[in-house]
Amino acid sequence: MSPIEEVAPERPGRVRVHRVPTRLGILAVHEHASPDPHAPVALLWHSMFADSSSWAEVVPLLTPHRRLLVVDGPGYGESAPLTRVSSIGECALVGEALLDHLGLVSVDWVGNAWGGHTGMHLAARSPERIRSLVTISAPVNALSRSQLRQVRLLTALVATLGPIRRIRDIIATVQLAQPRGPHRAVLDAALRGPSRRSVAMTVRSFIHRRKDLSWALPQIVAPTLVVATDDRYDWTPELAKVSVDALRDGSFATITGTNIVAPLEQPAATAAVIRAFWTERAGDAM
Repeated sequence: MSPIEEVAPERPGRVRVHRVPTRLGILAVHEHASPDPHAPVALLWHSMFADSSSWAEVVPLLTPHRRLLVVDGPGYGESAPLTRVSSIGECALVGEALLDHLGLVSVDWVGNAWGGHTGMHLAARSPERIRSLVTISAPVNALSRSQLRQVRLLTALVATLGPIRRIRDIIATVQLAQPRGPHRAVLDAALRGPSRRSVAMTVRSFIHRRKDLSWALPQIVAPTLVVATDDRYDWTPELAKVSVDALRDGSFATITGTNIVAPLEQPAATAAVIRAFWTERAGDAM
């Protein structure tokens, strides 16, 4: 099946939407053109409980340097609902299938939380597909017992009640430094779109079943930027720095004033650390 091109990117700022069949359903990939026709390609994958719209303010800051493929992960945004239990490892297979479908050998992978986990797994298992890797607020450790209990409860509530206001309040508190701030509406919209079954399935698959990823770090050969935030208790800058030591070619940055969804709460700072990394470590001559 060929991608469905909804709007051709005739000039920067135009978007082409590819709908790519995968083992986890049809995924929407939003292609943003660069004014540089020879620009490398970067793929952006969002965090849980969000969708591609969480990158909206980052995109125009990166398109001068990259052609961007912004993914709606399985079950979110314009992608198909998630209908069965999956895993981060299977998401990595889906990411590789996206590249194959779009005729790409490798990309600069930028992943926020869920997207970072997926990128680490893919970079470790198929190093030729990742030119460089940026992980933003993506812990390598598995969830603690207390976190697992909370996730099980959240999964049950979402499956039974759907993303009602109280549940969205809980999610926003975990995801955002300012859960009642101006960016809350983006997360609310991302949660209102999918069915309750699909959201519950994503929580069970990509949070509850998330495994320790420390095994992947020494296998990643691509230049890698580990980005921490100052408001996430379970992935502090101190913890993130330790993971950098296990990488073959790792560097580190911190974004302040945000929790998990840094591209949404701090888009300028997020874009700045990505651009600096591309310049210094990914071979750019900006």
